[in-house]
Amino acid sequence: MPRNLDPEASLAQEVAADSDPRSSRQWSSAQRLASLGRLAAGVAHEINNPLAYVLGSVELLERALQEIGGLHLGAERTEQIIVGAQASLQNAKEGVERIRTIVRDLTAYSRAAPSSRRPVDVEAVLDATLQLAWNEVRHRARVIKAFVGAPLLLADEARLSQVFLNLLLNAAQAIPDGRQGVIRISTVSEGGKVAVSVEDDGIGITPEDLPYVFEPFFSTHGASAGSGLSLAICRNVVTDLGGTITVTSEPDVGSRFTVTLQAAAASSASDVGNRAGSRERVTNRARILIIDDEPLLGQTLRFAFQDRHDVDVAASGREALERLTTDADYDLVLCDLMMPDVSGEHVYRAVRDRTPGLLPRFVFMTGGAFTERAQEFLAHFDGRQLEKPFNIDEVESLLSEISAAGAA
Repeated sequence: MPRNLDPEASLAQEVAADSDPRSSRQWSSAQRLASLGRLAAGVAHEINNPLAYVLGSVELLERALQEIGGLHLGAERTEQIIVGAQASLQNAKEGVERIRTIVRDLTAYSRAAPSSRRPVDVEAVLDATLQLAWNEVRHRARVIKAFVGAPLLLADEARLSQVFLNLLLNAAQAIPDGRQGVIRISTVSEGGKVAVSVEDDGIGITPEDLPYVFEPFFSTHGASAGSGLSLAICRNVVTDLGGTITVTSEPDVGSRFTVTLQAAAASSASDVGNRAGSRERVTNRARILIIDDEPLLGQTLRFAFQDRHDVDVAASGREALERLTTDADYDLVLCDLMMPDVSGEHVYRAVRDRTPGLLPRFVFMTGGAFTERAQEFLAHFDGRQLEKPFNIDEVESLLSEISAAGAA
């Protein structure tokens, strides 16, 4: 809750203002710690749910493999185990993808992350997102969809999905326990723009609270419902996509959140579609160098690509520099940014000075730049980046892009 809406907080501020500067600094520190605590609790809450079924699914996969490794299994039982294992694997992948989206949106909240935009069917995204939120929504509300066949949007599908997921969960949480409410999802297309509305008949938002709903850490649902970051993230993502998000609400009547985005121009959609279609998967065997101080990541990438490509792994920046001194003939170099001995930035600068021809094939992997120097370096870096965690297909797409660019 914002300080001016909290009587106790307002009183504390008045006391701090009348006190010496040291007390004022202590108050500011306490506020920052409280905000950090709310953020940590919210992040833990959002990640722990998918993490729980990821771990459960992995355990089921382990048991399935152990049983298949046993003797005298009949064909029927073997088929049952395989079907169950495939379902567990799919659940694990969906959980990991959900965690990845949460982390990326937190990163997007803290800094302006670049978006990967392409023509997106917004109504298909809404349908898919509703499936993700269904377990939370179905116990609280009946869902009404009013779609008009909206035109494509030029947007980042994953980030757009997270916006709608946050709005759907917010709508579900606004409906009091013990009552079956209604959530209405609608699209409107007019004047080259598409508006998506998520409306509920829940508790609504008071006029006093309404101006603060998009502020970080603000929540009308209580601490157990999350960190209060979801709507702030929605605003940041929508703004980054060149759109707007608005809210109207009335206590005990409900709330309506509307996201408005520019429709993709026919020429833009065609251009992007052509580029995507021309990016065929690399079939030739390529040489890949992985530079990362996390051994398990290097091992995983080696396992993922060793059947199709030749993969070398350097477990440190120093080891990578030694290897590149004698052999820089790689089709792709994936380099971690934050490493303890020799950073990715230093590796990049060495490559730039020694073998500049390798730079177009040099890609940074980063799970976040948490030092000021690294943040400043990335802000001026105009090469390719791959945000951790990433899919194997994303690396294959990078190889295809680099190969196409080299052939052009």
